[in-house]
Amino acid sequence: MTTKTTRVIAMALLIGLLLVSCKSSVSENIGEKQSKECCTTSADGSTAAKLPDESVYNLSSVWKTQKGDSVPFSSFHGEVTVAAMVFTHCASACPRIVADIQRIERELQPQERGKVRFLLISMDPERDTPERMQEFAGQFQLNDHWTLISSNEDATMEMANILGVRVKKLSDGGFDHSNTIHVISPSGMIIHQQQGLAVDPAETLAALRGLLKAA
Repeated sequence: MTTKTTRVIAMALLIGLLLVSCKSSVSENIGEKQSKECCTTSADGSTAAKLPDESVYNLSSVWKTQKGDSVPFSSFHGEVTVAAMVFTHCASACPRIVADIQRIERELQPQERGKVRFLLISMDPERDTPERMQEFAGQFQLNDHWTLISSNEDATMEMANILGVRVKKLSDGGFDHSNTIHVISPSGMIIHQQQGLAVDPAETLAALRGLLKAA
């Protein structure tokens, strides 16, 4: 083998090594960028999809369920959710809100129904204890797909502001409030709001099915 041939071979090998190194570096940079854009790492080392800035699941408040469990509101992310703010001592509007959500639940197909969480958020933290919420759930025959939660006054008003629900406490212990049902995406975006009582749920069902199809 001549000296010239040896030099050509050496140069070809060097160029090949440089190309491989460059490709590896580019791949690593793309992977790192995708990792930063798609995920965050929690304190326990697990990874999860990064929530949008407008997500309701960015709230740091802690709530009590009807079963007595303390849960951060952020723990509800990851599911398609139908939510409403109510209080269990309400004699008129709130039972109608629950009935409207039950109608939505009935009109979903069985395979759809199992993928939706139904969430009732109390606006009455003083009286809506886990025991009272459990009693309310039994009264309306709410199944395991339903979760009732209550927190403190600050968290309650923060939630009302985020959801755009008007809540005003009255002298008799009741509340003047908006009658709104919210469709929330798994990432915590409010996709649709059903305003009023005894409303045709066609648009709400369409919003739900759009989320379920995309999930």
